Amino acid sequence: MRPLRLVLPAGVVASLLLAGATDAGAETAGTGAGSVRAGGPVPTGTAALTRNPIYLGGRLAVPCAHRPDGSGVAAAKKHLTAVLSCLNASWSRQLERAGLPFAEPKVRFMTRPARACGSAWGKNVTGRYCTGERRLVLLIGDHALSDPADPVTLHLIAHEYAHHVQNLAGIWDAYRGMPAHGRAQMLAQSRRLELQADCLAGAFMGSVWNSQKYRDADWKEVVDLIRRSGDGSATTERSHGTGRNRVAWLRRGFGSASPAVCNTWTATASAVA
Repeated sequence: MRPLRLVLPAGVVASLLLAGATDAGAETAGTGAGSVRAGGPVPTGTAALTRNPIYLGGRLAVPCAHRPDGSGVAAAKKHLTAVLSCLNASWSRQLERAGLPFAEPKVRFMTRPARACGSAWGKNVTGRYCTGERRLVLLIGDHALSDPADPVTLHLIAHEYAHHVQNLAGIWDAYRGMPAHGRAQMLAQSRRLELQADCLAGAFMGSVWNSQKYRDADWKEVVDLIRRSGDGSATTERSHGTGRNRVAWLRRGFGSASPAVCNTWTATASAVA
């Protein structure tokens, strides 16, 4: 089963990847999948994509504690673990409202690219979600080391967690089972999946933005990065969407703080180009 990954443009990644740290390659396992809650049946087939109950859960409404001070690997791991706890609380409540089961993802932090999800770490990749393992793999880069609460890092972890939400909600299985007549159609389906993850990430970010005391300049930093991270910049395949569309779906989720606006599966082809 292929992992999902967040790819950034090379010019940006140069400042994100960690080089020369004393504990390069160190990793820690998070509170992996220990919290499991039963729910109703997970939708399958086309209904899991276009009429998923997750679209009906309302606004995300679990604030995160104020971001901490400090810097370095220990501070970064401590803060990211706290954000993961907030993500677990927020999305578990959301899935409960939707009548869907919830399980916490496993988590692995790395300070140097290493093999993950059964394959080598890709160039310019900052995070991956191993679908079969239900595991988030996050590369702690310079941004997180200097400021653990950097908004770029917040987007990274929110995006990868969004893939976990898709997995729990049956969206991943439905996506994997879609017929694809040729590479163009396969890439179009990939873009709908990835743009939905951008939107779901935006919904979470919008729900905690004020409690984290971020500023307008922080949001601009994230938007500018995502705009430069579209297809044609970091990747040669049209698998994640143009920078313009990535920003559009991110903003849509952020403004509403709700998965209700994240149904990319019924969007027009131009909206997911």
